[in-house]
Amino acid sequence: MLDNRLTNIFFLLLKSGLWKNAKSDSEIFPLTNQEWEDLYKISVNQTVECIVFDGIQKLDPSNQPPRGLFLNWAVRVEKHGQRNIIMNEAIAKLHSLFNENNGISSILLKGQGLAKCYDNPLRRICGDIDLFFEDKSSYTKAFGIINDIGLEINSMPGFSSEYKFKGFEVEHHQKMFDIHNPFRNGVLNRIRLNEVNNYTTLNIDNKEIRLPSALETIIQANSHILKHLLSYGIGIRQLCDSARIYFYYSNELKNNDLKELYSKLGVKKWIDLLHQLLVKYIGLDETFLPYPLNNRLNADWMMEDILVAGNFGFHNENFKEKESDLKGARANKKSRIWSSFMKYVRVTPSEAIWFPIMQYYSRLKK
Repeated sequence: MLDNRLTNIFFLLLKSGLWKNAKSDSEIFPLTNQEWEDLYKISVNQTVECIVFDGIQKLDPSNQPPRGLFLNWAVRVEKHGQRNIIMNEAIAKLHSLFNENNGISSILLKGQGLAKCYDNPLRRICGDIDLFFEDKSSYTKAFGIINDIGLEINSMPGFSSEYKFKGFEVEHHQKMFDIHNPFRNGVLNRIRLNEVNNYTTLNIDNKEIRLPSALETIIQANSHILKHLLSYGIGIRQLCDSARIYFYYSNELKNNDLKELYSKLGVKKWIDLLHQLLVKYIGLDETFLPYPLNNRLNADWMMEDILVAGNFGFHNENFKEKESDLKGARANKKSRIWSSFMKYVRVTPSEAIWFPIMQYYSRLKK
């Protein structure tokens, strides 16, 4: 798949849309109408159609998609931008509900906090609203408030719960990082303790929404990618997040020994593979990595999996027909989890082993 002409064009346009100075190779254009339709489908499945559209706009008009598809694509991008604005309003209301009115401290994870790392934050397609609560008391009080306004709360694996607010899925988390090996908790706690005063912020409607520090942000984002690779898959949007974090917070991150931290967390070998993907396929300049690239590794197999699975594994053609009958439930759960385990136990054995154990344990705790 990685040698496919269409795949190469997809990554070319993705890089062009993601980075200001990236250029598109005009020699491979124009495309056929069917190629444009297929490219649109890939972009949607990976939830990066807004970024790819920015790359398309850098092309000569004669090399752009047919007018009908171009207009439909533009409308979709505009709607995603509008949804980002509406999500920001919902985040501000939740901030008032918890932080201002009740003195409950929360930290916004992922999502709109990562969108600020992009040249145009509205181009990052938004997903859920994720809030981290630093202590059990705040976590419990927050759900008391949600109960009081009549919203239904559902438990999730991984010490989290969810509900719908203003049309958005909201998740409350007791853990900031998706590192599952409990013997790494000491390292994670030290990171939190050292970074407590280094938090960053997102300004929405003149409200300062608290975000993790730069160091916490990159560890949280990368561990989140690994978590989903250990189950059903992840989309290229999340790889773009990682690349933009390294770029946006480069000055803040250069004073941290991330190589040592990744080693202590038991994920360095996998991170080295991730860095290969960020440079080769996402277009991150190698100078923005926290330590030199390991060119002896080949991570193409991981990108193959990401392209096949699509965003969070929901676009895997091998299971799409079955899952259409399951109304959103996952098909072939055990075999897919086992397949992921066998691939990733080689590069991050502690996380591959502890991920299913902690998922099961958190369900028992519920």
